[in-house]
Amino acid sequence: MPKEAISSTTDVLNSANSLLTSHRELLTYVRNSQRAHRRQLRALATAPNDLANLPLIDSPAPSPQHSPPSSPQLAPRTRPQRQDLHPAKRARVARYANYVPEEETIRNDYSQRYVDSGEWPQNRVLGAEPSRRFEEYPKQQRLLGLKKESVDAHATPPFFLPFSHLSSLHPQKFDVILLDPPFSSSFGWDDLQALPVPSLAADPSFVFMWVGSGAGEGLERGREVLAKWGYRRCEDVVWVKTNNTTNRGPGTDPPTTSLLTRTKQHCLMGIRGTVRRSTDSWFVHCNVDTDVIIWEGDTADPMRKPPEMYTLIENFCLGTRRLELLGRARSSLRRGWVTVLTASDGAKVGEHARTAEGDAVHPWNKDSWEEATRHLASLAGGKCVVPNSQEIDALRPKSPMRSGNSGVSGGVGVAISGGVGVGVGSAGVGMNAVNMNADPNMNIQHSRRPPSQNPMMVSPMMGMGMPMDMGMGIGNMMGMGMGNMGMMGMGNMGVMGMGDMPGAAFQWVGDGDRIWEDGMMAGMGMGSGMGMGNTGMGVGGPGIGMGMGNSRMGMGGMGGMGMHGQWGQGYDGFQ
Repeated sequence: MPKEAISSTTDVLNSANSLLTSHRELLTYVRNSQRAHRRQLRALATAPNDLANLPLIDSPAPSPQHSPPSSPQLAPRTRPQRQDLHPAKRARVARYANYVPEEETIRNDYSQRYVDSGEWPQNRVLGAEPSRRFEEYPKQQRLLGLKKESVDAHATPPFFLPFSHLSSLHPQKFDVILLDPPFSSSFGWDDLQALPVPSLAADPSFVFMWVGSGAGEGLERGREVLAKWGYRRCEDVVWVKTNNTTNRGPGTDPPTTSLLTRTKQHCLMGIRGTVRRSTDSWFVHCNVDTDVIIWEGDTADPMRKPPEMYTLIENFCLGTRRLELLGRARSSLRRGWVTVLTASDGAKVGEHARTAEGDAVHPWNKDSWEEATRHLASLAGGKCVVPNSQEIDALRPKSPMRSGNSGVSGGVGVAISGGVGVGVGSAGVGMNAVNMNADPNMNIQHSRRPPSQNPMMVSPMMGMGMPMDMGMGIGNMMGMGMGNMGMMGMGNMGVMGMGDMPGAAFQWVGDGDRIWEDGMMAGMGMGSGMGMGNTGMGVGGPGIGMGMGNSRMGMGGMGGMGMHGQWGQGYDGFQ
């Protein structure tokens, strides 16, 4: 939809709301005047009762005293035990009344339910509570438990300071900064941008900033502020609200100028510096949590954000230097965090205040915080991070390995069950060894070869055999290495002869005594999977099949073995 159309729609809705408000005020004024005049008429000695008893101006029908029920109350029905189901499915049948094992789903029309009852669809999301989220994933439960223990054991005491003392944090640096801007007539986006976040942020570091429901300019202005601070927006965490306790029936959601009912809040995540998920596991653990939080909210503090956000940050970033700007005295103080309270909350923290978890909070003291930080760094090899245990590293989700980083080597072959093992000099086609690792641009460099041989790139080569005396033998071994550059070299030459063609001497690239150095090694990749030079052996899978005349016997399972002297002088010994 064009921006002009959205603006015009918003203007029309605002105008309609203003008109309705004015109309309601006018009706209220008229009714109050009518009542006053009727009281005066009835006070007269000869009251004109006909006039005094006239009805007042029309009023809307009164609202029902109670909201209609969200849905008909049905008597619980007993479901038969299904012994044919998997135990996990039997547990779901017992817990969820509308679970259908055959469909592996829970059926409901949540949109119609919202229309009829005002209940938001997200109220019915299963496992939204952190305590139930991974009931069927014991390894994930174990991982989250271990990370919580590790974070609690490697955290500074909770510190706080009023916003007016923000400059006292200099020159400290923080790995994570969390903000929930208290936007009002006295605090806007320009005031937010003026905060000294760049001077407080370490490199690398992350910032998490709540920007509203998306109905206004929050998402766009939030990205602009992140860029001004030197951060790149990399994720968007969404809080989806529920209304289990605040639902007042259909049509009772607060009016809004949005086209849709807003039931979510966005938190932009920015990154500063370079962090690679596959190599920097000392600083970040990715994919432990999702980017969606489902929470009812706090009726006592409608501006409060989900407390699960702290856990999400601590699970993701292992840095122990955490800062929350513009926090609240009632809900923001937390172990492992330094909280800068809003101007209105700065004086609300008592002398013996404690966090929700029972930890005593301390006024900001730079020396005490630095001492606690140095102690934690000494436990983690000098870095201000939560140490990573072997069990956590084994359980946490891993990033996929990039292609081209592993070494592969092997000889693949099939025993020739008949035919004649043939070597090729000038009578056949020789495929020369190619060294592709030597050139990062993958330009093919040919080794020395006799003029009669044709150089070719070799795809995986196998010994093939036909159960006839007239057969074809393709040279045995493929040595392949994939080094760190992801290059590949082909280990030797394929040879081919047909039927009764006499076997000519195999002309290798190198000398007889230096075959692995001048011939084979020219085509080997320099990765972890390589042929073993002077031993005459290629490391690989089930070895090379070499035909033995008409004996129909293949020499497999030899791990790609070639005899040094035999390879140097050709296939004469195997004809």
